[in-house]
Amino acid sequence: MGLWNELDNHVQIPSCTCEVAKTFISMMEDDKAHQILMGLDDDLYSTVRSQILAIDPLPPMEKIFNMVQQQENHKITMLNREHEKWLHLP
Repeated sequence: MGLWNELDNHVQIPSCTCEVAKTFISMMEDDKAHQILMGLDDDLYSTVRSQILAIDPLPPMEKIFNMVQQQENHKITMLNREHEKWLHLP
């Protein structure tokens, strides 16, 4: 996300309120989202990636990051439970 923000600071999109500009900006945001989603590890994030890609239109980047982070937190919680379960075996 930090790299995208840094790039946005260097690439100035002409300010315009016309529909073409709005469509172009939306297409750029969708492209960023697809790049990020396709870069996720298949083993860990294939389910959440599929869920996000099924949403039409794609949610904002913040929502995408929240959904991925929630999936990551869930996986960590499940791994910790499994680890604790094995530690307490007789």
